[in-house]
Amino acid sequence: MARILIVDDSRLIAHVAKTILTKQGHEVILAQDGLAGLQAAKSEHPDLILLDLIMPVMDGYQVCQGLKEEDSTKEIPIIMLTSKAEPADKVKGLELGALDYVVKPFDEGELIARVNIQLRLKQLYEVLQEKNRQLRELANRDGLTGLYNHRYFHEQLSKDFLRARRYHESLSCILLDIDYFKKFNDTYGHQTGDIVLSTLGQVIRDSIRDSDFAARYGGEEFALVLYHADRPTAINVAERLRQMVEHCEVRDKDHVLHVTISLGVATFPHEQISNPKQIVECADKALYKAKENGRNRVEYFR
Repeated sequence: MARILIVDDSRLIAHVAKTILTKQGHEVILAQDGLAGLQAAKSEHPDLILLDLIMPVMDGYQVCQGLKEEDSTKEIPIIMLTSKAEPADKVKGLELGALDYVVKPFDEGELIARVNIQLRLKQLYEVLQEKNRQLRELANRDGLTGLYNHRYFHEQLSKDFLRARRYHESLSCILLDIDYFKKFNDTYGHQTGDIVLSTLGQVIRDSIRDSDFAARYGGEEFALVLYHADRPTAINVAERLRQMVEHCEVRDKDHVLHVTISLGVATFPHEQISNPKQIVECADKALYKAKENGRNRVEYFR
């Protein structure tokens, strides 16, 4: 079931609440003052907090405010426990971020109902958050290859370039495309061309570190960003990828195909690279040079 933190300086109230909630199958953690409650919330990561309003040293309002200011605890739902019947006191707690309140001495059925409502709402919120995360991830991906798309590539590159410049770190960009890809489409059809692109996407994913990222830049062109990678490192990555593709068999139902790629590498810091746009432009110039020099090769921007 759920982990519930009860913050109340009254041992009797805390014991009664713990008994009721434990019978419902919940794990209950007790804290006898506001400071201990804040610490327990950070260390125990409860699913719900029952928080007394009136406590010495640090009252429930201060605890609630502290919980909402901390990233690790701000999403935990809070039910205020109060013996004060004044609407203004309840409103103040709700304004600080509490989601509900129970008046002491509380009815067992009411406490259970209000706890169950907040736990259910928390569960629904977490499901919604996960769905939104999945939608954001889909929006950033190329549907055919599973790699990131052109838009996300530039968004992420801008962030990474600023970080590399600020902390004086190396950052490399690799642009690559499939040699003579138009011939595959013209000879075997676009369906086979899609298989080639999808297979290359998988090879690229298998070739990079978790800290790097790759994108389908457009058409048959792909882009990689390598963190903490100087020029020799980036050239080695590009050459290893070139060899992997050269030795890879691309299969559709009728054919076994072999493809090659040309790659261009650019690395920051470089006297001609001062922004994200320029590192892509320099990698593109190196890619053009690779094509001029016979394709199926790696060139770097000098």
